[in-house]
Amino acid sequence: MKRLLIAVSAAALMTTMSIGAASAQNRTVISQYGRDNGVAASQQGTRNEGRVEQNGRSHYARAVQSGRDNFLRMNQGGTRNSATTEQSGNNNLAVTGQEGRRLDAAIYQSGNGNISGIAQIGNGSIATTDQAGRNNTTGVIQVGNNQDASVVQRGTGNISVVIQGGP
Repeated sequence: MKRLLIAVSAAALMTTMSIGAASAQNRTVISQYGRDNGVAASQQGTRNEGRVEQNGRSHYARAVQSGRDNFLRMNQGGTRNSATTEQSGNNNLAVTGQEGRRLDAAIYQSGNGNISGIAQIGNGSIATTDQAGRNNTTGVIQVGNNQDASVVQRGTGNISVVIQGGP
């Protein structure tokens, strides 16, 4: 597992380095505490920012952005959580926060001015948001165990909120 994480990190670093001057204004901040955590991050374009913080054990995060003025943040605590954010376009915002065990969150956005957030507390839950277009907003909050939410939005100005709780 450790070799895989090192290989993925090295590949991500080489990919980021080969982008050159076009990505000089992008910023990536990664903070990891615990053990066996992994992050792969790639940004193309200008003025994009990505922040990933993982605290605990065996987490994985993947962050991909292209375009300009995009921002993503992923925070994970607990054990064996996974978070993915992929954004393309301009002025998009994605935030993921997870605390628990075996949580899975994925945000996919393309277009301009989209906002998406996922918050999960518990064990074994899955949340996915997929937006394409302009000025769409979605929020997913899941508290408890084994919750499942999937949101797909296409077009302009769509808004969705999912709140789930249970044992």
